[in-house]
Parts: sequence; C-alpha cells; structure tokens
Amino acid sequence: SENGQFCAIKEVQVISDDPHSKERLKQLNQEIDMLKKASHPNVVQYYDSDMTDDTLSIYLEYVSGGSIHKLLREYGPFKEPVIRSYTCQILAGLAYLHAKNTVHRDIKGANILVGPNGDVKLADFGMAKHISSFAEIRSFKGSPYWMAPEVIMNSKGYNLAVDIWSLGCTIIEMATARPPWHQYEGVAAIFKIANSKDTPEIPDIFSEDGRSFLKLCLKRNPASRATASRLMDHPFVQDHPAVRAAKDSALRNAFSAPADVKHTMSNRELPSRRSITPLRDIGVSARDFTGFSTTVPSPRTSSSPIPVRTNMSLPVSPCSSPLRQFKQSNWSCLPSPPHPMLSSGAAAYNSSSYALNQAQRMPDPWQDGSLKLQSPYGSPKRF
Repeated sequence: SENGQFCAIKEVQVISDDPHSKERLKQLNQEIDMLKKASHPNVVQYYDSDMTDDTLSIYLEYVSGGSIHKLLREYGPFKEPVIRSYTCQILAGLAYLHAKNTVHRDIKGANILVGPNGDVKLADFGMAKHISSFAEIRSFKGSPYWMAPEVIMNSKGYNLAVDIWSLGCTIIEMATARPPWHQYEGVAAIFKIANSKDTPEIPDIFSEDGRSFLKLCLKRNPASRATASRLMDHPFVQDHPAVRAAKDSALRNAFSAPADVKHTMSNRELPSRRSITPLRDIGVSARDFTGFSTTVPSPRTSSSPIPVRTNMSLPVSPCSSPLRQFKQSNWSCLPSPPHPMLSSGAAAYNSSSYALNQAQRMPDPWQDGSLKLQSPYGSPKRF
C-alpha cells in the first residue's frame, strides 16, 4: 500500500472467449461487493481493487500465518484448546455474516486465515451470497467434503444453516487434519453425504462439551441444526472473548437512544442487566483488533483511567508450537499486557476493585432512556 503496509493481492486475467475466466471474474466481483460491506475482526479486510489491461486485482488484508489447511499440513492435527479458540472466532465471524443475511457457502480450513497471534479471519467470499428474508438458494456451490446434505440434494433449496454444517466439518478437519468423508473420492463422497443417514464421525479427542457442540452443527435436517447465535451460548465457546464480544455487540445494536449521549458496555460477562455500569466510550479499529479493552476509573486519581485488556487469541508460531503444547483452557487466565503503573493488566484489574465498586453505584443505563449503548466497531477503516 501507499503507507508501506503489506497486503494480499488476488487477481484474475480476463480472457474474453474463456468461460472459466469469465466465471472467475464474476466471483471476484461478487467477493468485492461482499467485502466492501463487511467490517469485523474475524473477516478479512478489503482495501481496494483495480483493473489494469486484462487483469482484475483485489487488495486485501495480509494475514501472515496462512490458512488452517496450511497449518495442518505443517504441524498435523490440533489439540482441543487450539480448536476451541479457532472455532470461537470462526463462529463470531459467521454470526456477523448471518446477522446480515449473508451465507459464505465455502467454510473450510483453506478459506480460514490465521494471524501470527492466533487471530482468525474468514476469507474467500467468491461463493458468498446475500439472501432476503425467508428466501432459499438452489445453486450448487461449495467444496464437496464440507457441503451440507441439502446443498447436494438441492430439492428444497438451502439457507444460512449450510455454513453451520461446514463449521462442524471444519472442526473435524482441525482435529484430524482431514475432512469428513475423506475415505471417499469425488462422486462417491457426494453420494455418501446426500443419501446416507450417517453424520461425520466425531473424533475421540473432544470433551463432552466439544462433542455436544459438534452434534448441534451436524444435524442432517437443517431445521434442527443450531444457528450461529444459539451456538454462541454453548459451553464449548461461550467464555471466549470473541464470542462474548459478538454477543455484547448484538445487545448494544438492539438499543437506540439520543446520539449525543454515548456509553459502552464492558466485554466481561455480566450476570444481569441490573449490574451493567456505564463506562467510558472506547473505539476499536477492525484492522488493529487484537483483543477487547474496557476503561475503569483509577483508584489513585479519578482522571487517570486504567486499561484492562483481555487477550483473545492464541499464537501459531512453530517456536512455541501451541498446536502441540498448549494446555490452557481457561480463557480468563490468559496473560494481559503490562501497564506502566502496575506489574500487569491483570494486576491493574485486581487493584481497581474499589473503583469498580464505586462505579456500580453510578446511574443504571437500563433505567435512563437518555443513555445510548454504542458498538465499538464504528471506527473507520484505514488504508
């Protein structure tokens, strides 16, 4: 880019008499339309596009870790804590898309990118489609091993639920380094998915929560399959910062109030509406997103805030090899960045308990109609 930042480039040569070139060009234009409207930490960011001579180029956010498929080839199957972290972020991205009635239609390891800090981005929106309310799609799109049965049968159409089936298949892919039905090839795999009453076998590495989560994703009847918003309340993912932020964002967007009064909610779990305390307004850039922060009054001076940060991601560096060694399962215990006044962000939070107790006596936003809860995702993109 002009400011020296790395970016990824997708391009296609336009050959007037080549039907494959025209189809690829159509997919790239569709991807541009989708990504222009998307702004989420778990969706790859669109920068720009241009046409030079016979080549269309799209400039996208560069995610240096590569795809989940690439990591699986290099390191082998992931352990459950890593699978859980990646699943939480994939689910948060899907919940965002589904809230906009957008179906991705090609969720799989090759289309999910992982940054150096373990942040996950949904990519490759060439098959994505916006659907109107109650509408269903009938086109045959996707990758066979990850396809939902209703896509292959194509008798009654399909909807957002196909992404949830593909999510379940991707979780199995992360656990085994192979997609479900990998023992079948081509037409045999398609026939097995469409006509069998079986569901993909769940690997033994999963805990009871993991197995329960997968069973909700892999219901053959799409009407019985869990939605993205419902899955965010499942014990397998509900404590991850990415999922908590997605639920908090949905809650904030459900309320409206005068534009001159701005408040935000803490991303930490809140036991009830009565306990929500108005905190200072914070802005989060979608591109610079590495975690979630709240601001509470300092116990030393009322004008000096202390940031409290929660790390939302796991590293993917082969040096630390979390794919082999990571054993942390309690997300709230992940280390916080240091603070200049205190030894760590976690220590700052503990030392601020007095200030938090005082903050709880402030006016309750659920009783004051003049207060507005504002999403932190409103900050403009930078390129």
